[in-house]
Amino acid sequence: MASEKLFKGGVEVLDGAFLLKVARDRLEAYLIPMEKDGERSGIGSYDAARMNGELAAQDICHGLLPAPLVREDGFITLAKGTPAVPGENARVKMLVKPSMVRSPKQKEPGKDTVDFRELGAIVNVNAGQLLLQKVPLTAGTGGKDVFGVAIQPKPGKDVNLKAGSGVTLSEDGMKVVAAVDGKFLMADGKPAVYDSHVVTGDLDMSIGNIAFCGRSLTITGSVLPGFKIRCKGDVTVEQGINNAEILTHGRLAVRGSVVGEEVLVRSKGDMTLGFVENGPRAETLGSLTIRDFIVQGKIRTGGDLIAAKGSGTVVGGTYVVGGSMYVKELGSDGEVVTEVSVGINPGLEVRKQKLDEELAIWPERLNQTLKNIGSLEQMKKEEGDKMPADKLALLKKMTSVMPKLMERVNQLSEAEKQLQEEMDKLTSECVFVYGTLFPGVTVKIGGVARLFTMEEDQVVIHFDHKSRQLHLRKFTPEEISTFEALMR
Repeated sequence: MASEKLFKGGVEVLDGAFLLKVARDRLEAYLIPMEKDGERSGIGSYDAARMNGELAAQDICHGLLPAPLVREDGFITLAKGTPAVPGENARVKMLVKPSMVRSPKQKEPGKDTVDFRELGAIVNVNAGQLLLQKVPLTAGTGGKDVFGVAIQPKPGKDVNLKAGSGVTLSEDGMKVVAAVDGKFLMADGKPAVYDSHVVTGDLDMSIGNIAFCGRSLTITGSVLPGFKIRCKGDVTVEQGINNAEILTHGRLAVRGSVVGEEVLVRSKGDMTLGFVENGPRAETLGSLTIRDFIVQGKIRTGGDLIAAKGSGTVVGGTYVVGGSMYVKELGSDGEVVTEVSVGINPGLEVRKQKLDEELAIWPERLNQTLKNIGSLEQMKKEEGDKMPADKLALLKKMTSVMPKLMERVNQLSEAEKQLQEEMDKLTSECVFVYGTLFPGVTVKIGGVARLFTMEEDQVVIHFDHKSRQLHLRKFTPEEISTFEALMR
């Protein structure tokens, strides 16, 4: 057992020429030169063989230096212990850099929907995406003092991962994973993913363009000119849109105006707009509901177009409607050109356009090939063996190509027939005008168009399969009830 003197005054060695001491942390054994006869001992008084015996007598056995080391203060180091290396603290590794926000204020306690302004851009993540993980603490590495006694390392401090709304903490507490599609942020030190986002006020330069992969996006003000919104979920604009662009995979609702020729609003779900004017484009795979009126719209829907509330007026522009059209007023007494096509499936229209393009090429190519073959066959008959080799090669090539051309033309003819059958099924869609149909309106159903030149009240425009013409008829009581339900 180490003498306490080693740590306090020291132990005299080498005939009192030195004091042997050990540092309080036991990691260094060293000599303090002593004065003798008015002279201070130096390294020249050091006897290695005798000193090794002194060290052994004091149980100093670890970290012995091969040669003594004179320190700047004149002391002589003989042994150095191996210090313990403390462990590293556990830490959190961010795999996705989140938005940093101040404490969000909940509109309703206990609800996930929050109302705050982002301090940075939205960071979109997908459900199942690994957001952050814990790097565990380390225990550290043990050491030994100069007496050969083990020194236990100090382990690192642990940290617990926290999880907010919209994320999942793994069972071992080591990983945080997004539970929903949405925006990833850190709020009050907790990772969270919100599938809804609210912009309080207008979408302007202070916010910028928005791309959001969550369930719902709400703009409490207007979307100002030049700005763009991309959203995977539903979009709601509490006021209006002016020469801006919104594309969404979900539903779109604009409570106010949609104004300007540079407007493009497009949704895969149903769309609801307050009123539309000055040439904006609105496209939806679902139905479109107008809460007041449309003036000079460029509209394409996969479902119905309904303008039964407010003035319910549709004036000017072009309307391609996959379902039926329900309006109070269609056109105006100024005979503004208004073009309506109903029973139009956008997918079928694209197929028809491509098919028409091919039908304009392949039959003509087949006819020209047949003519060329006929001419070359006649030349071969007249010239026999004197026919030029290049002409014979051309005849052979055209003869081999002709069956492929015939097969392609037959395929296109069959495709045209099937497409026409599909499009004929859409001729049951109608235009329901609860109020007045004005002159200047052109309606197209089932490939048949009709320009209306007389004012009519409360009529249904439909396709008559027998005459293959568009006819007018009055509302049935059931249709009146259906329309009045839409008005409520």
